[in-house]
Amino acid sequence: MGRKYTEEYKADVLKLADEIGVSAACRRLGISTKTVYNWRRAERLASGQIRGVQPGETPEQAITRLTHELHQLHEANYILRKALGFMAGR
Repeated sequence: MGRKYTEEYKADVLKLADEIGVSAACRRLGISTKTVYNWRRAERLASGQIRGVQPGETPEQAITRLTHELHQLHEANYILRKALGFMAGR
């Protein structure tokens, strides 16, 4: 089973990784690069910097939310195609 790290330690590792690079920080501290990349992704998800399954969200909720977002994007693309077709005919 994996080792447990404190949130403060994770934050310090991520700060070091930003300064000297993930590989160098991992070699120096003896931590897997995969672990650090997972921590970085979790931090970015929590802060809203990237989108994906949100913490505390069930897979069903994520599917529903993402399906709704996909529908909105399809609708926006349809409207843009119609507008471009209309403008090209002028």
